[in-house]
Amino acid sequence: MSTAEGSRTRPSRKVWAVVAALVVIVLAGLLHAWRNTNVLTADRLCGGLVSAARADAVLPGAGRLDAEGDGLDKDLTDTVCRVGKTSVVLGSGEGELTVRVWAEQGDDLLGVDRSPELSETSFFTGGATGGVDAYTGWALLPETCWATRPVIVRLNSTREISDRTAFAALTTDTARAVAAGAGCGDLPGKPGKLIPPRSGAARPVSEGRVCGLDGFSVRGQVPTGTEVLEAGQAAPADLWSCKLSLDADSPGSVRADGFMTYTASRDPQLIAAVRKAPGTTGGKAPIGRPADGVVTSQAMLLHCAEGAPLYVAYDSGLQYLEASKRYADLPPRGAYFEPFVKAAAKTFGCAAPTSG
Repeated sequence: MSTAEGSRTRPSRKVWAVVAALVVIVLAGLLHAWRNTNVLTADRLCGGLVSAARADAVLPGAGRLDAEGDGLDKDLTDTVCRVGKTSVVLGSGEGELTVRVWAEQGDDLLGVDRSPELSETSFFTGGATGGVDAYTGWALLPETCWATRPVIVRLNSTREISDRTAFAALTTDTARAVAAGAGCGDLPGKPGKLIPPRSGAARPVSEGRVCGLDGFSVRGQVPTGTEVLEAGQAAPADLWSCKLSLDADSPGSVRADGFMTYTASRDPQLIAAVRKAPGTTGGKAPIGRPADGVVTSQAMLLHCAEGAPLYVAYDSGLQYLEASKRYADLPPRGAYFEPFVKAAAKTFGCAAPTSG
């Protein structure tokens, strides 16, 4: 074979350079896909509890999902899982979701000292019961999953979540996977229609319809000349809350805690959870009618002639404590419950008690 013929059969340096460049591009593409996308990520994370697609839709920015957690613990309430999103691409978002399963006392599910902030929460009811705000989501597991106390699945995000519909879908789907994995019940894969706050900011109350409740007034119950603001969901709703705050010169944390927070619910799953609370007894509501499940002087279940019982509760905030020290004629805390119960019973269709 001549030298000329040999040179034609061997790849030239240019060809090898092209091949090498293509290899580098392919490897770089694979590295990019692995480090910055979920092309190579499993469909479900944390032992099948968390949908990768739903988590990716919730965590802001672009990046790769990583999970830490093997799934359900032998003790259901010891289950912990973390899903993070990271990327080496400049400007891409990073965030982390922490999933926990824990037992919660029934009358604390809508307790005003828990997160998410009730007045900023979008609730969902129906096949699944729970709520989401910008950082936290929770959903009740079926009653067949409970031992001594109701059990919830709770998700916390380190980054603000803008799409509450997607967050509620992730929360409900994760709760469904937990219940299925534990073999203790069924939940739908998607939540019902969200019940959002009426507005993004607190607004002045309408006297006689405070918090949207028929006949509810705060006249004579707040310092004279102080404007009262309200925040929460429209009434009536299966899950509802309203926080009253004073437009006064209070420190930031005091003002954020508010003056009074009211909650109400006719959701059957939440009612079942409240009935699990210790110390639940029969008794009378402040308006003298029968009340089933008097947990404390601040929370109870009212008998209703039609439909499910009505859960009502209230608690005072730091603004009330501050005002009570400055205004000697401010009513005692208990005086704020009776007018609320009367108005809530009327608005939520529980004005007529059962005859039994």
